[in-house]
Amino acid sequence: MAMEISEPLVDVLRAAASIGVVTGAGISAASGIPTYRGKGGIYDDPEEGDRTVEALSGPTLRDDPDRTWHAIKQLALAAHRATPNAGHNAIVALERRARRFVLLTQNVDGLHESAGSENIIDIHGNLRRTICQSCGVIGDEPEWTTLDGSPRCACGGVLRPDVVLFEEMLPTDKVLRLYAELVDDPPEVVIAVGTTAMFPYICEPVHATRLAGGTTVEINPEKTPLSDVVSYRLAGHADVILPALVAAL
Repeated sequence: MAMEISEPLVDVLRAAASIGVVTGAGISAASGIPTYRGKGGIYDDPEEGDRTVEALSGPTLRDDPDRTWHAIKQLALAAHRATPNAGHNAIVALERRARRFVLLTQNVDGLHESAGSENIIDIHGNLRRTICQSCGVIGDEPEWTTLDGSPRCACGGVLRPDVVLFEEMLPTDKVLRLYAELVDDPPEVVIAVGTTAMFPYICEPVHATRLAGGTTVEINPEKTPLSDVVSYRLAGHADVILPALVAAL
């Protein structure tokens, strides 16, 4: 049965010159990558979740890089095997329709880039890049299937994944882009997809568009702090609802 999208929302999207999309782990669930905090996520088991958070932290990378890279490898193998799903592809279609478009993603799996999205703020980084902690050179992802311990740069320095670990600050350049493109000059429409909306900087674009009189949309099977704030809440999975939304246009 086809997903029905309300005509007023379709009219708004057709007329919108600027669109922003904010995505969380939920959009990649259909690609086989587990979510984090949602139902069935990798933090469902509190003890296992605490161990994972500790391993994926800045202090652990400094003191025990092999442990961090072991935890990163488990996430990266799932991302490496995954391909973009219909939700990712629908976002590409939205970008091609809008005169101004920006995609803010919490995800580090690189699937938006693989799908063809262009104006991406990957606020938490991308597992498909590495940075040398000694010389600062940016490189490609390691060979995950054979990785054993922490990889090294040609200079001998320990590499780190180009992602924001727990207890680390967000990259200043990406935060400035977030505010410039999504808060200070909010798009006419902002769509939050598959995010539990636990972080203020993820919710801010939705609030900014709402305060500016724009239209806000949430696509998520579960309720979040944004559910009672948005103009339209579409309860369901991104790989079903986003293609239906694009098809309705």
